[in-house]
Amino acid sequence: MKENVYKKTEYYLYNFKRIDEIIEEIRESIIDSVNISGSAWLKGKSFNSNTLENQAIKLADSKKINNLNKAKVVINHYLKIFKERNPKRYNFIKLKYFEKATPLEIKKILKYDEKQQNDIAEMVVSFFYKQFKKAGIGGM
Repeated sequence: MKENVYKKTEYYLYNFKRIDEIIEEIRESIIDSVNISGSAWLKGKSFNSNTLENQAIKLADSKKINNLNKAKVVINHYLKIFKERNPKRYNFIKLKYFEKATPLEIKKILKYDEKQQNDIAEMVVSFFYKQFKKAGIGGM
């Protein structure tokens, strides 16, 4: 797997708990980028005018927001499956990516040495990469 794709996949996992916050930050930056004035309520004569309509289109078309929403759905879905079928793997994902536990903390709790942790992390990232790709998340 390419390094940049690996990092993107890990980004979604590490930021899973913050996805709603990140989406809100993106929305606010799009909203703040539009200079609202009295004439902004109507579509301007030029294509690139700063209007509320263009702002709404930017929000609806934001690839980042769409990708984050899709990633959230995919991660939620498979976390439920891991929790049922493989609780130890679920706990590893939770500790490593959501609670950002150190390898030493993971070793104490789950009894995985660092090599096992690296192998499991590779499998987890590879698994989620495949699921993100199936879901049509951009850049995968």
